[in-house]
Amino acid sequence: MYQNIFKTLAIETTLTLRQAGSSKKWQEIGCFFLENYLEQLSKTENFMIGHIKAIIELGDDRFIRLSSVALNKPVNCEFNGTDRQNSKGHLTFNAIVSGVDKKRNLQNFHLALARTCSVYEMLTDYRESNQPEVTNHSCGEVDCPVCHDNHEHDETCGH
Repeated sequence: MYQNIFKTLAIETTLTLRQAGSSKKWQEIGCFFLENYLEQLSKTENFMIGHIKAIIELGDDRFIRLSSVALNKPVNCEFNGTDRQNSKGHLTFNAIVSGVDKKRNLQNFHLALARTCSVYEMLTDYRESNQPEVTNHSCGEVDCPVCHDNHEHDETCGH
């Protein structure tokens, strides 16, 4: 399988709880979100997960790291830092999958985010933007959400 058949979805948003929650609560929210995204993804035939990763930053070197590499494996969810109450979390989400077009994958993200916000009574500042799809590019153009343009200047990005 070639790397260029995998499509990337990279999104950042801030999540806000109506009442501050513990780090354990944020960990529960993160796992719930990722499991819902995987549930949406599973409705697509012939897809493959390269990796799905997310991080929820709670500030002051406190964060929750989430990942999944397959539907039949549990979501890896770990908290780093000290437990404190927090009302805001900054979510950075990155999914690399094949067999799912970008529009459908974005819809999967939206549905998982909407369900998570509904269940946990959260708000999000996420708004869909019409960013151009990033394909092979040279330095000086839009940064790639996968490598953030971290390649040699004489190389093109293959993501």
